[in-house]
Amino acid sequence: MKAENLREQIKKLLSHKGMGAVIIGIFAGIILLLMPSSKESDITEANPAMTGSEYCALLEQKAEALIKELPEVDDCSVFITLESGYKYIYATDQHVREESNFKETEKTVVLAGNGNGEEPLIIQETMPKVAGVAIVCPKSSYETQYRIVELISALFDIKSNRISVKA
Repeated sequence: MKAENLREQIKKLLSHKGMGAVIIGIFAGIILLLMPSSKESDITEANPAMTGSEYCALLEQKAEALIKELPEVDDCSVFITLESGYKYIYATDQHVREESNFKETEKTVVLAGNGNGEEPLIIQETMPKVAGVAIVCPKSSYETQYRIVELISALFDIKSNRISVKA
C-alpha cells in the first residue's frame, strides 16, 4: 500500500507544470555537492601572485604584441616603468576607548588561517600603475609613431608625454 501511495504522489508532483525541471535541478545540485573539489592550497600553488617585475614584463610582452599588430610595424621593443608595486588594504579590527577627555583608538590587522599558518586578510589589492613607456620601433614613420603613442596612451590610460617612441 505504501508503495502505491508513493507512486501516486510522485505522479501528482510530475503532473504539475515545470516540476520535472525542478527535480532535475535538485539531482544536479546533489551531484555537484558529491563531486570532489580542488583544495585551496592546490589552487594557490598553481597560480602564485606575480611580483612587480613579473607583472611589468607581462605588460611589456602584451604591449609589444599589440604594437606588432599594426600593419606598418615589423619589429619593436617595449620598456615599461611602474609608479610603485602592488598596494594592499588589509582588514582591521578597531577598538575605541574613551575616558573623560581622552579618546584612544587601537587598530589591529585581522589574520586568517590558510593551511600554512595565519596571514593578514587582504580586502583590496591594487595593481601597479604604469608610469612611463619607452618604445623602440626601427624604420617607423612619424605617422606610425603617433599611432603607437595613441595606442599606448589608451591602453594604459597615461598621458602622451609619458610615452616615447623612437625609430
